[in-house]
Amino acid sequence: MKRIYHHCDKLEEGRMWRNISGKEADDYAEQAAELMKEPDVFKYSMQQALEHWPFSCEHNLSAKNINRLAWLGHAGCYLTTGSPEICTRNGWWQLDQIQQDEANRVAAEVIKEWEDAQN
Repeated sequence: MKRIYHHCDKLEEGRMWRNISGKEADDYAEQAAELMKEPDVFKYSMQQALEHWPFSCEHNLSAKNINRLAWLGHAGCYLTTGSPEICTRNGWWQLDQIQQDEANRVAAEVIKEWEDAQN
């Protein structure tokens, strides 16, 4: 697959990268963790990124040199809970290894769906 680039003005993900702290950040981390513990709901949230963020998905999912599983998980958590990337990352560490593996498995399925749709 060829790498696709879009100017940052076209990317839909901007608010996902905002910084917050304190209780609000803790609450978002907990919400993101709870979402990632529910494979079917988490998968649907990532599929929403494919639908609602076409430019960001092209830009990030065509980049095989980044952690596409993490990016897509961050996008899904943001779209479903409003959790910024930093909070979702903190929520990730609230999952045990089995839950992390399952979250990665469903993220890989959604990336495969996206890749198949590109052909």
